[in-house]
Amino acid sequence: MLLLVNGATKTVKNYAYSKHLGHLLNPRKMNSVEMVNSTGLWWAADNDAFNGFNSDEFIKMLEKIQGQEKCLWVTSPDVVGNAKATLALFNQWEPIIHDYGLPVALVGQDGLESLKIPWDKFEAFFIGGSTEWKLSMDAYKLAQEAKRRGKWVHMGRVNSLRRLRYAQMFECDSVDGSGFSRFPDTKIPDALKLLETEPNYMKGLLA
Repeated sequence: MLLLVNGATKTVKNYAYSKHLGHLLNPRKMNSVEMVNSTGLWWAADNDAFNGFNSDEFIKMLEKIQGQEKCLWVTSPDVVGNAKATLALFNQWEPIIHDYGLPVALVGQDGLESLKIPWDKFEAFFIGGSTEWKLSMDAYKLAQEAKRRGKWVHMGRVNSLRRLRYAQMFECDSVDGSGFSRFPDTKIPDALKLLETEPNYMKGLLA
């Protein structure tokens, strides 16, 4: 599993040798492409909808990152807690992101389990939504279906070791959380230690 961190450049560089670390870019606070490339780490890009989506800034980000290597996914714009509205935005933005040659992530939101999911139009499934939904059996089943279909699975707002272990139970490929940007010198090494030393012994526990 990868821990994707936004910012915290100095700390990330210090631990760039870890196979469990990567970068997370977003339009509001974007690391330079040159810095990201210098570490050789995998990276992904978020749309920053949680803090207020800005379409102009999002397009600027797409222009900066197109053609770059080691991009895992770019999240299609979403509406927090609203799967129906998120799918409407996905229909609008998925072709645009793909036109930039970038892999797309659909953000799972509350109620997605009851809607028709365009599985063939995205490469990654991002578990978002309210905390209750994010940790629900519905979200878990969608994550398992995504894995079955060969999609990358990511969980957002993972800010504690307890939540990191929960992401392990979901068999996530990556996680992110703002706490790792705010307190990088303590939180990043603690998370990497867990990922490097604790086997995913909870795999399948929720099945």
